[in-house]
Amino acid sequence: MAKKPALRVATADDAKRITKKNLTLDEAVASGTYLEILVAQRRQMIKDLADVNGPAKAALHRQIALHSKEIAALEAAEAEERAEDAGREVEDEAFDAEAL
Repeated sequence: MAKKPALRVATADDAKRITKKNLTLDEAVASGTYLEILVAQRRQMIKDLADVNGPAKAALHRQIALHSKEIAALEAAEAEERAEDAGREVEDEAFDAEAL
């Protein structure tokens, strides 16, 4: 019989992975982050590739590549920030019953 995986506390990364959905470009512009807007724009450009030819197609490929680089840089920065935050220890303050 297979061994069950050990239980662990869910992290903020787990929550993002579960709740993250692909926003449409309209949704991203209305309420998303800059990263979500870039991802939605890239997704739209990829869909648009089927309808263009010639120089416009080459330009679209270039824009997709530029967006991909910027998205990768932003995601790397977020991952680094999360790693730095995870390494910090926060000490609890002493409990003060009189404060209640």
